[in-house]
Amino acid sequence: MANTGCCGMDCDGCEARRATARRDNETLAKIAAGLESAGQGSFILPSRLRCTGCLAPGVKSVNCAECAIRECALENQIPHCGFCPEFPCELGSAVWEAVPEYKHNLEVLRSR
Repeated sequence: MANTGCCGMDCDGCEARRATARRDNETLAKIAAGLESAGQGSFILPSRLRCTGCLAPGVKSVNCAECAIRECALENQIPHCGFCPEFPCELGSAVWEAVPEYKHNLEVLRSR
């Protein structure tokens, strides 16, 4: 995973990030509509989903821009939680419980 987010997400696998790279506003609109219909947000503008990845320069999606895990990693000047001596911690526990794959990704990176 060349583009791992601070929480362990594979940013290269994120459809919003891929759509951003392609400048594909139609896909961003479909993602926004899907989130809204799934009850994961009231009205989300497709432009708020644009994202270049957690640590890559450029725009961040509304979720990534406000992510406490990302803020902690940036504050501690580490690329992701796998480099933190306190990993795993309470800050990421809810995310890793919801998406165990993210924690696994960090454990793999940490073991290298």
